[in-house]
Amino acid sequence: MAIFGLGLLGGSLCKGLKKLNPGIHISAYGRDPARLGKVLRDRYVDEARGYDELSLAGIDLAVVATPVQASVGIIRRLLDHPELEDDAVVTDVGSVKEKIIESVLECKRVRQFVGCHPMAGSEKTGYEFSSGALFEGASIIVTPHQCNRETDIARIQELWEMLGACTYIVSPEKHDKFVSYTSHLPHVVASSLVSLLDDLSSDRAPSSGIGPFVGRGFLDVTRISSGSPEMWRDIVVFNKANILDAISRLIEKLNQLRGAMLDADSESRFLHDYFQHVKNIRDTLG
Repeated sequence: MAIFGLGLLGGSLCKGLKKLNPGIHISAYGRDPARLGKVLRDRYVDEARGYDELSLAGIDLAVVATPVQASVGIIRRLLDHPELEDDAVVTDVGSVKEKIIESVLECKRVRQFVGCHPMAGSEKTGYEFSSGALFEGASIIVTPHQCNRETDIARIQELWEMLGACTYIVSPEKHDKFVSYTSHLPHVVASSLVSLLDDLSSDRAPSSGIGPFVGRGFLDVTRISSGSPEMWRDIVVFNKANILDAISRLIEKLNQLRGAMLDADSESRFLHDYFQHVKNIRDTLG
């Protein structure tokens, strides 16, 4: 196995696979292989290399676990590499699928790329936060394209199911539409709330003055805004149309609620029913 990017997801994948099969040989690639010293010492990978030392001889599976923009170039390079064997599979863990697949369709061996998105992770980034149990119980969205072989899709499903995850197959288009609401819009909203708080602090008082008013609710809602700026920049650019549509629909919802608040008194049935309805839905989500 070759893995590109030893952050939260890449590191967790290595740890989980080594626990299941200590004999698996994992080659790790990074922009600076010297920074992979800890994972080598931990024996979760067998060798660390820079991208300029790429070798795919004997590789059965290559996993790209880098931010979306970097992933595109790496995937294309893997698919065009002369050492990529005919039965090898290339996959990724990116949060955007349609643009990635479109960018590699012209590659001669595009059939060997099967896109994936683990719905697992954290606002924490880096190998130090990785865990071999990260994918247990997680949903893994597999997004095949028209050139894929059923056997390769099945192999990717088996990989994640070995790690305790549940796999779901959807089109790249449906994936990007759904995650724009369940993942990307929440991050945009959380970031906007933090920015709004910063504006309030700047306008009304020093930043330290508002600290006592920041409760657990605000911290919970905005936790995800601590995610990697590089990763989220790429996500917003690559899934821009879907996210913009989601933002527009959220604005409509906020305007609807704002209108109800302007017209309501303390006994407003609409407001009670609104909050009851969303509570009932949220309570079913776990």
